[in-house]
Amino acid sequence: MGSSKQIIANMLAAGGITINGGNPWDMQVHNEKLYDRILSDGSIGFGESYMEGWWDCENLDDLFFRIQYHRVDKMVPQI
Repeated sequence: MGSSKQIIANMLAAGGITINGGNPWDMQVHNEKLYDRILSDGSIGFGESYMEGWWDCENLDDLFFRIQYHRVDKMVPQI
């Protein structure tokens, strides 16, 4: 299946989002535990980790648009 980081990176890539990329909608990750948290806690873990400063994004509305439009949130594998 791959590492949790690779799984999340592939999911985000489906929406044109790059981890630590240069676009305003790209996520900048500050805590590598993020990937396991997203896989275990889903959207709740994604939101809580943002509030805790584990990641940020210059343009959140574009990030969330891309996640919703490309249904990236529906790609989280069930563990």
